[in-house]
Amino acid sequence: MNTRHPRFISHARQKQQQDQRGATLIEALVSLVVMSFGLLGIAGLQVGGLAFQKSAWSMHRVTDITSDLGERIRANPKAIDANYQYTANYATAKGATLTKLNCRTTGTCSPAEVAADDLADLLFKAQTLLPQGAMQITGTVAGGFTVTSMYMDKDFRTTAGALDQSPTCGASTSGIDARNCCPAAAAAPAGIRCRNFIIIP
Repeated sequence: MNTRHPRFISHARQKQQQDQRGATLIEALVSLVVMSFGLLGIAGLQVGGLAFQKSAWSMHRVTDITSDLGERIRANPKAIDANYQYTANYATAKGATLTKLNCRTTGTCSPAEVAADDLADLLFKAQTLLPQGAMQITGTVAGGFTVTSMYMDKDFRTTAGALDQSPTCGASTSGIDARNCCPAAAAAPAGIRCRNFIIIP
């Protein structure tokens, strides 16, 4: 037989319910904190994904420009080395407009004239397809031409937040570093990325 007073029992139940409500509130707060960390992680992944997407887009454009040049050089086998060299620095190439001869319409193009039109087309392509784009071409038919595509990357920054400087290509630069360095003659400013590819006709 339960001899406890009804008021005492009611008070005990009320205190137990209050304790349960307090525990539920703490659990809800912990859940919100855990969920906040999860959402922050997802946001970080999205930012990283966008950066990779932008880099892949730029590389696609660079590949398109380089492949186009390779096809044009192979289609003009009588051209000499100097016909396909374009050694202007970044600032000059970014703002340059090469004159097109449009001699293909008359069918009387010389190899040098074909190359001049090709360079005009390709420089325009680099300027329009890449952000603040430019290009530089060095090398020879025998040894291969090095095509350097240059473009602005707003996210290319130091840990302090300033625009970063691409490494300068040197005689000992090799491997992946040689693909991503800027030629000294390009004088590329901070924030400019360089992509180098070699075309062997």
